[in-house]
Amino acid sequence: MESPRDAADSAGTAMTVAAYGASRATLWTGVSVLITDAAGRILLQRVTYRTTRLLPGGGVDTTEAPTEAAAREVLEELGVHLAVSRTLAVDWVPSTAPGFDPATRFPGEIIYVFDGGTWDSDQIAAIRPRQGEIEGVDFIDPADLPALMAPGNSRRALAALHARATVGAVVLEDGYPITPPAPAS
Repeated sequence: MESPRDAADSAGTAMTVAAYGASRATLWTGVSVLITDAAGRILLQRVTYRTTRLLPGGGVDTTEAPTEAAAREVLEELGVHLAVSRTLAVDWVPSTAPGFDPATRFPGEIIYVFDGGTWDSDQIAAIRPRQGEIEGVDFIDPADLPALMAPGNSRRALAALHARATVGAVVLEDGYPITPPAPAS
């Protein structure tokens, strides 16, 4: 495997390993989990820190894989153990995305959206929202997401739902698919 120094040299630019490391993009990494009920409605959380609703999820810690972060977030936010493995979407969110306080110096984010499955009444009854962060959860008709979520979050959730039903995993940029849909069968 080529080292960062070798990569820089082969590109015609001599730089130290430290300079190469500093030149790399720094992005946040996040996860969301798409959970539906038997009627096809999507689980959205009402959170204390936003006026819009969110899929369950959050940030990926430094030492964990995105699948581990997704399972941890579902446990922390909903009180439910959930094995997470199927990716529905990977979205690049630009640093210019609206809604971030300038003090955060938001660098942009890569968000993995995982399939949390279709939950039956027993799984739904087991939900225990995290006190102080999650005010409650509701299952929402997909057509109502644009009115309840921030635009990028709504696009991402709907693209993931579409990917689950049709094409498989999709790559997004700011919630817009960049990969073409699979041909109709």
